[in-house]
Amino acid sequence: MNDKMNFLKALALISQVGITMIVPVIAGVWLGNYLDELLHTNLIFLLVGVILGVSAGFRNAYRLIMQQQDDGK
Repeated sequence: MNDKMNFLKALALISQVGITMIVPVIAGVWLGNYLDELLHTNLIFLLVGVILGVSAGFRNAYRLIMQQQDDGK
C-alpha cells in the first residue's frame, strides 16, 4: 500500500512540474505574439516572451521540487 501511495505522489509531482513549466511558456508566447501584432514588430516580443516564460517555468519547477523535498524530511 505504501509503495502505491509513493508512486501516486511521484506521478502527481511529475504532472504538476510539467504543468508548472508549460503554462508560463504558453503565456509568454501568446503575450509576445499579441504585442508583436499590436506594435507591428518582427518577433522581438515573441522572443522576449519565450525567454521569460522558460525562465519562469524553470524557476517555478525548481521551487516546487525544493518544496516537496522539504516536506518529505
